[in-house]
Amino acid sequence: MKNLHRYLLLDFPVKLKALEPDAKARFGEMNVIQMLDHLRKAFVLSYSQGDIEVRTPEEHIERAQAFLASDKPILPGAEIPREYADIEAIEDDLDEMKLLVLKEMVAMLSHYENNPRFSQNHPVFGRLTRRQWLQLHKKHTEHHLRQFGID
Repeated sequence: MKNLHRYLLLDFPVKLKALEPDAKARFGEMNVIQMLDHLRKAFVLSYSQGDIEVRTPEEHIERAQAFLASDKPILPGAEIPREYADIEAIEDDLDEMKLLVLKEMVAMLSHYENNPRFSQNHPVFGRLTRRQWLQLHKKHTEHHLRQFGID
């Protein structure tokens, strides 16, 4: 879990800093501001206490969770969980959006630190532990950074 924390606290912010306001998406329909809000919502969702319905059939959950533990990237075209629509959208300038993403990431990490047995449903991956959520966030942030040319 140490490597996941290192990525989120050290590597991710450096990569986030490299995002330019006029960055063009290599894939997908979001602009850079929308993508940052999307990442912010993902962090919020992962430590919320909301009731999230798992829509993946039970027999596919083990395989989905094995994907999280793998080095395989999230491919373009993945479905956005509909729960994101329940989280208020924010649209601000690039620097403010970067700060909001990092603020929610730190809030999530703090929540996990204070709740070591925390788990929460994800609509695709099922019930996730803190470690699995961190694995998902690493994949998810890397996916969207790649979307805007940050490898």
